[in-house]
Amino acid sequence: MNGPIGGLPMNGPTRDDVRTFFGDFLNRKLRDRGQRPLRGLPDDYDLLLSGALDSLAFVEMMMAAGEHFAREIDFENLDPEQMTLIGPLCRFVSEQLRPHPS
Repeated sequence: MNGPIGGLPMNGPTRDDVRTFFGDFLNRKLRDRGQRPLRGLPDDYDLLLSGALDSLAFVEMMMAAGEHFAREIDFENLDPEQMTLIGPLCRFVSEQLRPHPS
């Protein structure tokens, strides 16, 4: 059964939901620094190498995502090489947020 909880389907947020959240977070940070917001986030966009976020802001974004989606995100199984790339990160986080059968 798919019913909304907190505006999200019961099967958890999609990659697009996660990408939207990350894009909004990133654009708030850019605006706070007086920079123009981004119009799109390609899968290979590197959040750290682009200079859009520093490591502290990245951790802040991950904590904010956990709070926003009301779930803990466990990064133990995320490849460190993929961690800051928006496509793999969105895929991983949406999989982490998907409810698991009891």
